[in-house]
Amino acid sequence: MTKLTDELKSHFLNMYLIAMSDSDFDENEMKTIIDIGISKGITQQEFENFIINPAKISLKIPENTTQKMEYLFDFAKIIWADGKVDKNERIALNEFCLKFGFDTEASAELTDWLLGIANKNLSHTQLHNEIDKLLNS
Repeated sequence: MTKLTDELKSHFLNMYLIAMSDSDFDENEMKTIIDIGISKGITQQEFENFIINPAKISLKIPENTTQKMEYLFDFAKIIWADGKVDKNERIALNEFCLKFGFDTEASAELTDWLLGIANKNLSHTQLHNEIDKLLNS
């Protein structure tokens, strides 16, 4: 079981915020958040416990580019969970790209790239291959 670190709590709170950014919290968005949590070793109960009381959670930005891309990809998956990309969700994802240290132009391109691949059911390995291709192009 994965230890529920402050970084993971921050990540899951941010996914929740992305899901709320279009003012329409869809049950598929919650299911996707829970599925991502399970894939990272976090139980639904652990998620529910800290999402009820998020006061002590602050934004934790991953240190390496690959992990930043993984987290941003999770956000894009949440956006696609209800089958559509809302303008406010796109703006929120772009804002996270900026907060994660990408410049304005790179953030806009990264937002488009992430939303383009997030609708595909990529395995962890496939995602890393796509990230490697992007970073090495």
